[in-house]
Amino acid sequence: MRYFLCPFEGFSLGVPEDSVAAIMIYSEEISETIKKEKNSGDLFFSLPHFFKLAGQTVRHGIILKTFTEGDPRNILLVSSVEREADIFPEEIFPLPKILEESDRFSFFTGIRIGGEGMIVFIDPADLIARILKDAEGGPAE
Repeated sequence: MRYFLCPFEGFSLGVPEDSVAAIMIYSEEISETIKKEKNSGDLFFSLPHFFKLAGQTVRHGIILKTFTEGDPRNILLVSSVEREADIFPEEIFPLPKILEESDRFSFFTGIRIGGEGMIVFIDPADLIARILKDAEGGPAE
């Protein structure tokens, strides 16, 4: 499967291509994890803020596919989309049990450690659900 790789401090995030509608340049300042655009209702999710790496500059937005025409878009803000990569399922390993047992990390689908460093793969819908749950004051586990 093809993934968009987004570097963070100490790891890269792998976003599955089949969840992505487009990649955009993002040049506005962001100071919070969730920002709702007034005119369109689009929701922007700052992953550097969510991962407590708010010092990173956001340069790109990953526009996720919507299921219904006219729905607001969900956009993952990242420091950058470094590149695309084809990663085969046999190269992706399950998460350690300690991470699987915590609802806090339920959006991670696997991990790959190799010459490029560590890549963690996500389910974008689960990640957004987790961010929204945290914003509503859900239990932090």
